[in-house]
Amino acid sequence: MRVTYRQMPPTAVFYARGMGPYASSCGEAWQRIGEWLAQNCARKRVKQAFGIFHDNPRTTAPELIRYDACVPVLSCAGLELAPGIGRQTLPGGAFAVHTHVGGYDDIGALFAHLHGEIVPKRALTVDYERPFVAVHLNDPQITREMHRRTELCVPVMPIPMPQATNDEGQEGYDVAEIARRIAG
Repeated sequence: MRVTYRQMPPTAVFYARGMGPYASSCGEAWQRIGEWLAQNCARKRVKQAFGIFHDNPRTTAPELIRYDACVPVLSCAGLELAPGIGRQTLPGGAFAVHTHVGGYDDIGALFAHLHGEIVPKRALTVDYERPFVAVHLNDPQITREMHRRTELCVPVMPIPMPQATNDEGQEGYDVAEIARRIAG
């Protein structure tokens, strides 16, 4: 499984929330936001969308699981909020990212694999203060299931790295000194 690491900026979005197990709450949330976009003739303006998985289904009661279907505010600027549609800012930060090509039915198992095996094997720690994010890169109404692309983003703690410098008086590694030791 190919995984990259990316720093993502905070993103302002409009969202619809679904409650309950992800198998049902995802469809409910996407239907609500899709209807809102259709009422405002704005569906074609959305080039990517976000699915926000707030809760771990293994540790959260099924009726309390929260899922948000989101579209960027920039692509829907000027639209009025409606009942069931809110506005929030998705937290940015460091993410381990895997691009999945195919249907949405595999997303839960892929997130579990990323969370339970891939991220720990790379000596990273999941940041449970931020939600898991699915970035949908295609419109499922016009993209065949086998061609849909979704970035699965697991929030991770950034790895603190010492600053490398060869300037005197600053903290960090002295690159010139390291080079002399290697050469000598």
